[in-house]
Formats: sequence, structure tokens, C-alpha cells
Amino acid sequence: MTQPEDSDARLRQIVEENASVNDLLRRQHEAEASNLHRPIEQFAKLVANPQFILTFLFVCSLWIWINTDLVLNHKKAWDQPPFFWLQGGVSALALAITSAVLVTQTRQARLAEQRADVQLQVILLIGQRSAKLIELTEELRRDLPNVQNRRDEQAEALQQVTTPGAILEALRATEEG
Repeated sequence: MTQPEDSDARLRQIVEENASVNDLLRRQHEAEASNLHRPIEQFAKLVANPQFILTFLFVCSLWIWINTDLVLNHKKAWDQPPFFWLQGGVSALALAITSAVLVTQTRQARLAEQRADVQLQVILLIGQRSAKLIELTEELRRDLPNVQNRRDEQAEALQQVTTPGAILEALRATEEG
């Protein structure tokens, strides 16, 4: 195997490992769903489908057409204009859809928050590793006899591990200033 093929295989392996972490988070999130959440989320998926919307519009149009036709033909319509029963049904469906969307979004927000927490931990770890690498590089530069020993203020500043609190304070100061 040549080196580009090796690096491609290693890259695929890394991507698969990262995807498995994401999949683990998603599976844990699904496992935490209560018996009440599952049908509500299934209902939310159903009503989010374009076929549902088209079917709903077709049924409403058919309802109006049939009842209007019955009234025009001087027959007794089960729901005469202004379609009291249709309005009630649409209102009840709107309430159910709104509730289902809110429940689903709340659970999805929890998953997004969990992913953000993992991302923050990874970013902080990367910052710590980067600071350590800069520190080791500077130490190596000082120890090598053939490299000029000089003070690098930027490297000194980057060696310091940044704390989340310091970042938050800097962001607040920037927003205020």
C-alpha cells in the first residue's frame, strides 16, 4: 500500500471513530426517551412530512366542497358554512402539532447541549495540548546549541492554557467596549 492510500485509510478510520461517538450520543439520547416521548415524536415526524400536509389540504378541500355542494343542492350538510366542525378539527390538530413540535424540540435541544458540552471539552483539551506543544518547542529551542536563544513574547503568551472563564471575560469586555 502506498503512503496516500495509508493516509486515506487512516483518515477514514478517524472519521468512522468520530461518527461512532456521535452515534453513541444519539443512541443514548434515544434510549432516554420515555414511553410518552416516542409516540409524540413519531407524530411530529408524521406531520412534518409533505405528504401529510398535502393529504390534510386535500381532506379539508374535500370537506368544504362536499358540504358546500350539499348546501347548494338543498340537502342537509353535516357541517354547514362557516364549517364549525372543520374549524374545531383544524384547531385541535394545530394544538397537537404545536405541542408535539415543542416536546420534540426540547429533547433535540438537550442533545444539542450535550454535543456542545462534548465539543467544549475537546476544544479545551486541544488548547491544553497546543500550549504544552508550544512549551516543549520553546524548551527545545532553548536547549539546542545551534539555535539562537531569544525571547518570544507570543510563544510565551500561547504557552498559557486559556481557561473558559478568561475567554468569557474577554468576550464580555469586547461586547461592552
